[in-house]
Amino acid sequence: MNPPKYDKIEDMAMMTYLNEASVLYNLKERYAAWMIYTYSGLFCATVNPYKWLPVYDEEVVNAYRGKKRMEAPPHIFSVSDNAFQFMLIDKENQSVLITGESGAGKTVNTKRVIQYFATIAVSGGEKKKEVDPSKMQVGCSYVCLFNTF
Repeated sequence: MNPPKYDKIEDMAMMTYLNEASVLYNLKERYAAWMIYTYSGLFCATVNPYKWLPVYDEEVVNAYRGKKRMEAPPHIFSVSDNAFQFMLIDKENQSVLITGESGAGKTVNTKRVIQYFATIAVSGGEKKKEVDPSKMQVGCSYVCLFNTF
């Protein structure tokens, strides 16, 4: 097991001992504290709470807007904002891959990514660059079409 300083760690890639038991323990402890998002290196793991949590309103969107990944706790809005920022900086298409078993929360998290982009698109503030809408293709309708959710 890892030392106590790694309990509820936000990025499991930072653990001294990265194994199945340590990962499951960390996810369980974070879930018990309603911290449903956890990084693991480049990935963001989500544990479906099967209930509504007050972590998706416009205030939370704004808290993640323009932040680097480690400047705020793990969240689907952080993943969304990073894709958006890299699209602006690199001028290249970006993708957000949401995968998991049935009931894992793929549809909900896909909707949250769309919510994030919709919120920042209509919010006021600095608009230095125009984003070509064709660069923000949303694949939810295609995935839903094939009923893989």
